[in-house]
Amino acid sequence: MDIGKNTFARINAAGAALNPPLRYTIAVTAMAAANLPDLVGDLTKACESSLSNTQMRQFIELSRESLLKMVSTIGAPRVINSIAALMDSVDESVKALLPKASHRSKEEYNYDFIRGRGKELWQSVYSRNAGKLEQKIGGWYPDLIEVIQTDLYGRLLADCRILDAKSTELCTIGALLPTNVPAQLKSHIIGAGRLGASPEEIAAATAIAELVVSS
Repeated sequence: MDIGKNTFARINAAGAALNPPLRYTIAVTAMAAANLPDLVGDLTKACESSLSNTQMRQFIELSRESLLKMVSTIGAPRVINSIAALMDSVDESVKALLPKASHRSKEEYNYDFIRGRGKELWQSVYSRNAGKLEQKIGGWYPDLIEVIQTDLYGRLLADCRILDAKSTELCTIGALLPTNVPAQLKSHIIGAGRLGASPEEIAAATAIAELVVSS
């Protein structure tokens, strides 16, 4: 797969129900999950010819945040390589618009608060199945559900300062489809709907990820 005009047009067609920065963010997330960092760079360069500097800044910020949030889903090495490709390909004029300091600091990591918002998001995504799933995973290994709900959900996924909850779920679809985990993919497709994504938006995120996988 090469990000030529035809492929870029296909991404736009597949993701027509999504605003462009989020559309391309989901594509970047799927490319990272599929271990295709070179395509992340190609897509970034293609976006520069169709987006304004303000839209490019939003696309880069959303993409970096999505990749960070997916670090436990697709693995740190793929996240690092894809963020490197993203930032190596973006124009200096756009880089100048990006924040220079971390959004996250040690002062905000109160355990009870972080765990509380993680469990709240967990409940929102899994609804009536949340308790049963928590017990099942905790029965396998208590530390696993603790880390998932506190560190993954609480510290990462539930932090909506850059990427809101609905958009995070759409990006999660983009991350899960290339990794071939159908049970988790199904859960997060349903979860995206529970967090406000329309059927058209869910179909668009799925179609973008399928395009990345099949090409």
